Amino acid sequence: MVRDIHPVIMGAPHIPALLLAGTEETGLDRTTRAYRAIRRQIIDLTLPPGSSFSEASLAQQWRISKTPVREALARLRRDGLVDALPRAGYVVSPITLQDTDDLCALRTLLSCEAAAAAARRGVEAPALERLEVLSKVHFALAAGEVELEEALQAAMEFEAIIANFSGNNRFGKAIIDVLDELERVLRMAALIAPEAASPPGELEAIFERLRARDADGAHEAMRKRCERVRRDVLQVLAKSHSVSRAHIEMPASSLPPA
Repeated sequence: MVRDIHPVIMGAPHIPALLLAGTEETGLDRTTRAYRAIRRQIIDLTLPPGSSFSEASLAQQWRISKTPVREALARLRRDGLVDALPRAGYVVSPITLQDTDDLCALRTLLSCEAAAAAARRGVEAPALERLEVLSKVHFALAAGEVELEEALQAAMEFEAIIANFSGNNRFGKAIIDVLDELERVLRMAALIAPEAASPPGELEAIFERLRARDADGAHEAMRKRCERVRRDVLQVLAKSHSVSRAHIEMPASSLPPA
Protein backbone atom coordinates (compact mmCIF):
# COMPACT_ATOMS: atom_id res chain seq x y z
CA MET A 1 0.00 0.00 0.00
CA VAL A 2 2.70 2.53 0.92
CA ARG A 3 6.01 0.68 0.49
CA ASP A 4 6.93 2.29 -2.85
CA ILE A 5 7.53 6.04 -2.99
CA HIS A 6 4.40 7.64 -4.41
CA PRO A 7 4.74 10.23 -7.21
CA VAL A 8 3.12 12.89 -5.00
CA ILE A 9 5.85 12.77 -2.37
CA MET A 10 8.62 11.92 -4.82
CA GLY A 11 7.96 15.22 -6.57
CA ALA A 12 8.12 17.17 -3.31
CA PRO A 13 11.22 19.17 -2.37
CA HIS A 14 11.47 17.70 1.15
CA ILE A 15 11.16 13.96 1.78
CA PRO A 16 11.56 12.13 5.13
CA ALA A 17 14.66 9.94 5.33
CA LEU A 18 12.49 6.89 6.03
CA LEU A 19 10.87 7.13 2.61
CA LEU A 20 14.25 7.41 0.89
CA ALA A 21 15.80 4.41 2.67
CA GLY A 22 17.06 1.90 0.14
CA THR A 23 16.75 4.22 -2.85
CA GLU A 24 19.64 5.38 -5.00
CA GLU A 25 20.13 9.15 -5.09
CA THR A 26 22.30 10.48 -7.88
CA GLY A 27 24.31 13.70 -8.00
CA LEU A 28 25.30 13.71 -4.32
CA ASP A 29 28.89 14.47 -3.27
CA ARG A 30 30.77 12.02 -1.05
CA THR A 31 30.27 14.04 2.12
CA THR A 32 26.50 14.22 1.62
CA ARG A 33 26.35 10.49 0.86
CA ALA A 34 28.29 9.72 4.02
CA TYR A 35 26.15 12.12 6.05
CA ARG A 36 22.90 10.56 4.89
CA ALA A 37 24.15 7.02 5.36
CA ILE A 38 25.40 7.57 8.92
CA ARG A 39 22.36 9.66 9.85
CA ARG A 40 20.10 6.87 8.59
CA GLN A 41 21.87 4.31 10.77
CA ILE A 42 21.40 6.57 13.80
CA ILE A 43 17.73 7.22 13.06
CA ASP A 44 16.82 3.56 12.46
CA LEU A 45 18.83 2.54 15.57
CA THR A 46 21.41 0.49 13.64
CA LEU A 47 23.74 2.78 15.58
CA PRO A 48 21.80 2.93 18.87
CA PRO A 49 22.06 5.73 21.43
CA GLY A 50 25.28 5.45 23.39
CA SER A 51 27.11 3.36 20.80
CA SER A 52 30.63 4.46 19.94
CA PHE A 53 32.55 4.32 16.68
CA SER A 54 35.51 5.87 14.90
CA GLU A 55 36.02 7.68 11.62
CA ALA A 56 38.14 4.76 10.44
CA SER A 57 35.46 2.16 11.16
CA LEU A 58 32.82 4.10 9.22
CA ALA A 59 35.20 4.84 6.36
CA GLN A 60 35.96 1.14 6.11
CA GLN A 61 32.26 0.22 6.27
CA TRP A 62 31.31 2.61 3.48
CA ARG A 63 34.57 2.11 1.56
CA ILE A 64 35.39 5.79 1.33
CA SER A 65 38.19 8.00 2.64
CA LYS A 66 38.13 9.49 6.13
CA THR A 67 37.72 13.08 4.91
CA PRO A 68 34.03 12.87 3.81
CA VAL A 69 33.28 10.82 6.94
CA ARG A 70 34.91 13.48 9.13
CA GLU A 71 32.93 16.23 7.40
CA ALA A 72 29.71 14.23 7.70
CA LEU A 73 30.29 13.70 11.42
CA ALA A 74 30.82 17.44 11.86
CA ARG A 75 27.35 17.98 10.39
CA LEU A 76 25.89 15.28 12.63
CA ARG A 77 27.42 16.98 15.67
CA ARG A 78 25.64 20.20 14.66
CA ASP A 79 22.44 18.16 14.34
CA GLY A 80 22.94 16.96 17.92
CA LEU A 81 23.00 13.30 16.87
CA VAL A 82 26.62 12.50 17.77
CA ASP A 83 29.16 13.72 20.31
CA ALA A 84 32.94 13.68 19.91
CA LEU A 85 35.00 11.83 22.50
CA PRO A 86 38.51 13.20 23.16
CA ARG A 87 40.94 10.90 21.34
CA ALA A 88 38.32 8.14 21.38
CA GLY A 89 36.10 8.66 18.35
CA TYR A 90 32.41 9.46 18.55
CA VAL A 91 29.31 8.36 20.45
CA VAL A 92 25.67 8.48 19.35
CA SER A 93 23.79 11.04 21.43
CA PRO A 94 21.32 9.65 23.97
CA ILE A 95 17.55 9.96 23.81
CA THR A 96 16.39 11.88 26.88
CA LEU A 97 12.95 12.73 28.20
CA GLN A 98 13.70 16.46 28.11
CA ASP A 99 14.95 16.44 24.53
CA THR A 100 12.03 14.25 23.47
CA ASP A 101 9.56 16.63 25.09
CA ASP A 102 11.23 19.59 23.36
CA LEU A 103 11.21 17.77 20.01
CA CYS A 104 7.54 16.82 20.31
CA ALA A 105 6.61 20.36 21.33
CA LEU A 106 8.40 21.75 18.28
CA ARG A 107 6.69 19.18 16.07
CA THR A 108 3.30 20.29 17.44
CA LEU A 109 3.98 23.95 16.68
CA LEU A 110 5.25 23.31 13.16
CA SER A 111 2.83 20.57 12.06
CA CYS A 112 -0.27 22.39 13.31
CA GLU A 113 0.65 25.55 11.42
CA ALA A 114 1.48 23.52 8.32
CA ALA A 115 -1.90 21.77 8.43
CA ALA A 116 -3.70 25.10 8.76
CA ALA A 117 -1.67 26.65 5.93
CA ALA A 118 -2.22 23.66 3.63
CA ALA A 119 -5.96 23.73 4.30
CA ARG A 120 -6.09 27.46 3.68
CA ARG A 121 -4.18 27.22 0.39
CA GLY A 122 -5.86 24.02 -0.71
CA VAL A 123 -4.23 20.67 -1.46
CA GLU A 124 -4.20 19.47 -5.07
CA ALA A 125 -6.43 16.53 -6.00
CA PRO A 126 -3.66 13.90 -6.47
CA ALA A 127 -2.20 14.77 -3.06
CA LEU A 128 -5.65 14.66 -1.43
CA GLU A 129 -6.23 11.23 -2.92
CA ARG A 130 -2.92 10.04 -1.52
CA LEU A 131 -3.70 11.53 1.89
CA GLU A 132 -6.99 9.65 1.95
CA VAL A 133 -5.22 6.35 1.24
CA LEU A 134 -2.61 7.02 3.93
CA SER A 135 -5.28 8.04 6.47
CA LYS A 136 -6.72 4.52 6.36
CA VAL A 137 -3.49 2.62 7.01
CA HIS A 138 -3.89 2.69 10.80
CA PHE A 139 -7.29 1.05 10.42
CA ALA A 140 -5.50 -1.72 8.53
CA LEU A 141 -2.88 -1.88 11.29
CA ALA A 142 -5.57 -2.31 13.94
CA ALA A 143 -7.08 -5.12 11.85
CA GLY A 144 -3.71 -6.85 11.57
CA GLU A 145 -3.54 -6.33 7.80
CA VAL A 146 -0.28 -4.31 7.78
CA GLU A 147 2.82 -4.21 9.97
CA LEU A 148 3.90 -1.36 12.23
CA GLU A 149 6.70 -0.41 9.83
CA GLU A 150 4.21 0.30 7.04
CA ALA A 151 2.05 2.34 9.40
CA LEU A 152 5.08 4.40 10.40
CA GLN A 153 5.91 5.03 6.74
CA ALA A 154 2.31 6.07 6.08
CA ALA A 155 2.29 8.53 8.97
CA MET A 156 5.60 10.07 7.88
CA GLU A 157 4.43 10.44 4.29
CA PHE A 158 1.08 11.89 5.42
CA GLU A 159 2.73 14.69 7.40
CA ALA A 160 5.39 15.24 4.74
CA ILE A 161 2.75 15.88 2.09
CA ILE A 162 1.09 18.44 4.35
CA ALA A 163 4.45 20.09 5.09
CA ASN A 164 5.25 20.39 1.41
CA PHE A 165 1.83 21.91 0.69
CA SER A 166 2.20 24.53 3.43
CA GLY A 167 3.44 27.01 0.83
CA ASN A 168 6.66 27.82 2.67
CA ASN A 169 9.82 26.00 1.56
CA ARG A 170 11.82 26.66 4.72
CA PHE A 171 8.86 25.74 6.88
CA GLY A 172 8.52 22.45 5.03
CA LYS A 173 12.21 21.64 5.44
CA ALA A 174 12.07 22.35 9.18
CA ILE A 175 9.17 19.94 9.59
CA ILE A 176 10.91 17.14 7.69
CA ASP A 177 14.04 17.60 9.83
CA VAL A 178 11.90 17.27 12.97
CA LEU A 179 10.13 14.20 11.60
CA ASP A 180 13.47 12.54 10.88
CA GLU A 181 14.61 13.07 14.47
CA LEU A 182 11.22 11.99 15.78
CA GLU A 183 11.52 8.69 13.89
CA ARG A 184 14.44 7.67 16.11
CA VAL A 185 12.36 8.38 19.22
CA LEU A 186 9.33 6.52 17.86
CA ARG A 187 11.45 3.47 17.04
CA MET A 188 12.90 3.46 20.54
CA ALA A 189 9.41 3.74 22.03
CA ALA A 190 8.25 0.83 19.85
CA LEU A 191 11.09 -1.34 21.17
CA ILE A 192 10.08 -0.59 24.76
CA ALA A 193 6.32 -0.98 24.18
CA PRO A 194 5.72 -2.80 20.86
CA GLU A 195 2.00 -3.04 21.58
CA ALA A 196 1.58 0.75 21.47
CA ALA A 197 0.21 2.17 18.23
CA SER A 198 -1.61 5.21 16.95
CA PRO A 199 -5.39 4.84 17.24
CA PRO A 200 -7.32 4.67 13.95
CA GLY A 201 -9.07 7.86 12.94
CA GLU A 202 -6.46 10.51 13.78
CA LEU A 203 -5.12 10.91 10.26
CA GLU A 204 -8.61 10.61 8.79
CA ALA A 205 -9.79 13.54 10.94
CA ILE A 206 -6.94 15.69 9.63
CA PHE A 207 -7.63 14.60 6.05
CA GLU A 208 -11.32 15.53 6.30
CA ARG A 209 -10.46 19.03 7.51
CA LEU A 210 -7.92 19.45 4.71
CA ARG A 211 -10.43 18.33 2.12
CA ALA A 212 -12.97 20.81 3.53
CA ARG A 213 -10.29 23.55 3.45
CA ASP A 214 -11.04 24.18 7.12
CA ALA A 215 -7.84 25.77 8.43
CA ASP A 216 -8.94 25.96 12.07
CA GLY A 217 -10.25 22.41 12.00
CA ALA A 218 -7.05 21.08 10.41
CA HIS A 219 -4.97 22.89 13.02
CA GLU A 220 -7.01 21.41 15.86
CA ALA A 221 -7.06 17.87 14.44
CA MET A 222 -3.28 17.96 13.99
CA ARG A 223 -2.81 19.38 17.48
CA LYS A 224 -4.77 16.52 19.02
CA ARG A 225 -2.65 13.98 17.19
CA CYS A 226 0.68 15.61 18.02
CA GLU A 227 -0.16 16.04 21.69
CA ARG A 228 -1.37 12.44 21.94
CA VAL A 229 1.90 11.22 20.43
CA ARG A 230 3.87 13.46 22.79
CA ARG A 231 2.03 12.14 25.83
CA ASP A 232 2.24 8.48 24.82
CA VAL A 233 5.92 8.58 23.84
CA LEU A 234 6.98 10.26 27.09
CA GLN A 235 5.01 7.72 29.10
CA VAL A 236 6.63 4.83 27.24
CA LEU A 237 10.16 6.22 27.53
CA ALA A 238 9.65 6.80 31.25
CA LYS A 239 9.17 3.01 31.59
CA SER A 240 12.69 2.37 30.28
CA HIS A 241 14.97 0.52 32.71
CA SER A 242 17.64 3.19 32.21
CA VAL A 243 15.19 5.85 33.39
CA SER A 244 13.85 3.84 36.31
CA ARG A 245 17.40 3.15 37.55
CA ALA A 246 18.64 6.71 37.05
CA HIS A 247 19.98 8.55 40.08
CA ILE A 248 17.58 11.23 41.31
CA GLU A 249 19.49 14.39 42.17
CA MET A 250 18.60 16.81 44.94
CA PRO A 251 16.86 19.90 43.50
CA ALA A 252 19.15 22.93 43.70
CA SER A 253 16.42 25.04 45.32
CA SER A 254 16.23 22.66 48.30
CA LEU A 255 19.89 22.92 49.21
CA PRO A 256 20.62 24.90 52.39
CA PRO A 257 22.20 28.35 51.91
CA ALA A 258 25.99 28.49 52.02
